[in-house]
Amino acid sequence: PISRSFKLSYYNEYKSYLSFTMEALHDAGSYLLGIPYFPVFHTVHCFATSASLRSQKGAVELAHKHPLASLAGNLIIVNAGGILTNLALGRPPLTPFGNVTNVLTAVFFWWLVYFSPQDWMFKLYKIKPLQYTMTMIRETRRCRKILDMFKLALQVFPDKWIILVIVGALGGCSGKFLQTTEESLRLKSAEISAPAFLRITFVTKASFVISSVYTAIHFKLLPITMEAALVVVSTCLVTVNLAMVLAGLPDPFHPIARATWKVVSCAGVSPSCDTPGNHGDSGDKKKD
Repeated sequence: PISRSFKLSYYNEYKSYLSFTMEALHDAGSYLLGIPYFPVFHTVHCFATSASLRSQKGAVELAHKHPLASLAGNLIIVNAGGILTNLALGRPPLTPFGNVTNVLTAVFFWWLVYFSPQDWMFKLYKIKPLQYTMTMIRETRRCRKILDMFKLALQVFPDKWIILVIVGALGGCSGKFLQTTEESLRLKSAEISAPAFLRITFVTKASFVISSVYTAIHFKLLPITMEAALVVVSTCLVTVNLAMVLAGLPDPFHPIARATWKVVSCAGVSPSCDTPGNHGDSGDKKKD
């Protein structure tokens, strides 16, 4: 039989290791929060967003025929998080456009992506290793943006957990909610995709989950600091995104959705217990 002293020693070692790990995660999160958005995060965000929009149908034609309309749609998507979160908190929605450096950076990369000589900037975006690197940076930025919007909501609604979750999530997935606005500039009405409320993508689901984690920490439901949580959720989101791109991993939320639908339908809400199709998740592979 294992002696009591051995069990106590093993427990103390485990507790010491766990404490060291949490401290390391906290320090890494503090360092991550100390990195300014500009130039790294914002530059990558503007480049990747402009290039992603250029890949869509009608984007090039719109930029050459109506450059101001194309630029306006690009700026809306780049600043979507700030626009919707400020609107949700009763603040001026145009506040993000007050940062001249960020706006000029977005305009500069829009011009490079659409009008660079020999189209070299868009060809640069097509290089796969570079895309994967930008994905890692963008998803890390997304997790930090969710945390920043969550903290902003705390100043207005410190004890309203539902509002905290919603506002925090908007910091990470607002581009999907304003996508219809951008598409209305370059597509016919019949070609505009369904609103984000009807087509919940992986990015939207992940943003709400991450915001819920931050909310749980704020209300002392999880024994972890915000800084440590930032590192954990960033690592998870980057890993899942790369797995979806490289290995073709399906949306990890699909099994949960199917199980939930079975429980709800079999409980009598729906006349049948058939699981829903995936018709509403066709846009999961297209990131913000």
